[in-house]
Amino acid sequence: MKSPQWSLFKREQRSLFGEILDWMLTPLLLLWPVSLALTWLVAQGLANKPFDRALIYNAQALAQLVKVGVDQRVQFNLPQPASELLRADESDLVYFQVIGPKGELLGGDRDLPRPADEDKPGNYEVRLRDDEMRGLEVRVASTWVRLELLSPELVEAQRDAQTAAAALRAKPIATPRMVLVQVAETREKRSVLAAEIIKGVMLPQFAILPLAVLLVWLALVRGIKPLSQLEERIRARKPDDLSPLDEKAVPMEVAPLVSSVNDLLNRLKDSIAIQKRFLADAAHQLKTPLAGLRMQADLAQRKDAGEDELKHSLKQIGRASVQATHTVNQLLSLARAEGGGANLSRQPCDMVAMLSDVLQDALPRALDKALDLGYEGAEAGSPDVQVHGNPVLLKEMVRNLVDNAIHYTPSTPERPGVITVRTLVDPYSHALVIQVEDNGPGIAPAERERVFEPFYRALGTNVDGSGLGLPIVLEIAQQHGASVSIEAAHPGQTPPGACFTVRFARGGSS
Repeated sequence: MKSPQWSLFKREQRSLFGEILDWMLTPLLLLWPVSLALTWLVAQGLANKPFDRALIYNAQALAQLVKVGVDQRVQFNLPQPASELLRADESDLVYFQVIGPKGELLGGDRDLPRPADEDKPGNYEVRLRDDEMRGLEVRVASTWVRLELLSPELVEAQRDAQTAAAALRAKPIATPRMVLVQVAETREKRSVLAAEIIKGVMLPQFAILPLAVLLVWLALVRGIKPLSQLEERIRARKPDDLSPLDEKAVPMEVAPLVSSVNDLLNRLKDSIAIQKRFLADAAHQLKTPLAGLRMQADLAQRKDAGEDELKHSLKQIGRASVQATHTVNQLLSLARAEGGGANLSRQPCDMVAMLSDVLQDALPRALDKALDLGYEGAEAGSPDVQVHGNPVLLKEMVRNLVDNAIHYTPSTPERPGVITVRTLVDPYSHALVIQVEDNGPGIAPAERERVFEPFYRALGTNVDGSGLGLPIVLEIAQQHGASVSIEAAHPGQTPPGACFTVRFARGGSS
């Protein structure tokens, strides 16, 4: 029984539709607040521009009212209508200030903050800044007015001189003086205008955003519709229909997936065909010894069967059972080799030691057939003869090569057959090479590839066999990154013999 807590935290299956929708809508929803912030900044800038221009104009207008009197005193005369017009603002408070050369207040509000001392632009050049006035945020426009005041000598000369020449003979000394003019106003109108701009821009987005989400959802539904159609076509197929899917009937992005499915279908079709052929051949191979067993059993059960006939029947029964057992063992070995793959446990294997064990097991059979079975090559324990693989399968591969040579090499006491097993190490690539050589009838070049097919036996051998030994050798070799080749052991001689070569990868490992 499953725990309720496990069911609660169980992760649901991923949805491609939901994942794409999330990746499309999440940036859209995240960018909306960013767009709101950027719009607010732009609105603030737009709202400041017209009011800043008005402030600059007022500051310049006030600066024009600063004059130097006949007594060389700085004067600021603001007409009453202009003062009332300057103060007449329904939304904001407006302040102004005129500070003379000596710091005296010539007009306006005394507590209006002054600019920094180093912030002194040229004559009538207006600068803007943000400041605070009586606890309120204000926008300030300030300018400095440069005035040329006459020296005392020049003033006295103008008073006493009777002619212009006398005034000209005096040495005028002009002293520049700076007068500060400032105009400030609160920011209420600016905030109201910025809020109106924000409303005008963002309110339509509240209607556009849901519409955009709906359009994205509809577009995504339309976009993945070909996947649903492909699913329907696959579900509508019959179980035995392994024909490839039409790659042109799907979008370009789905074509690689369909191509991979077609490749899988082709491999599945080939695998099923091989299994069917394998089962048919296996049934055929087993049918012969089983039929012989039944026939010999029927012969042994006859009432008139003599002792010699009974012994002969029992001998044939034993021979048929041995053949059936060998065929079944070969089938199991081939199934184990084909089903091993990457899941096999692998370890370093000394191929020379493994060959020695196989030769010891095969020696009684070789002696029974009067065969000369020998070994030459590298010694056990050498690092170059190590193969990283499955010891059971590697030993099965070597055993099949040796059994195949013993089975197909003719031999008599007068003319014994010779079988030589070699272990070589390529001096250049350091690849491990195993050879099983005999002086039998050999294999014709046209049949050297076909002998690796299950249940195929070369013509003209006249020797019973299952036809599974070499397919087992090839399958195990391929799983260990090795190649198998066949060539004549004694080219140009009769019989030519056969030499089977298994070549492992560099260093004897796969």
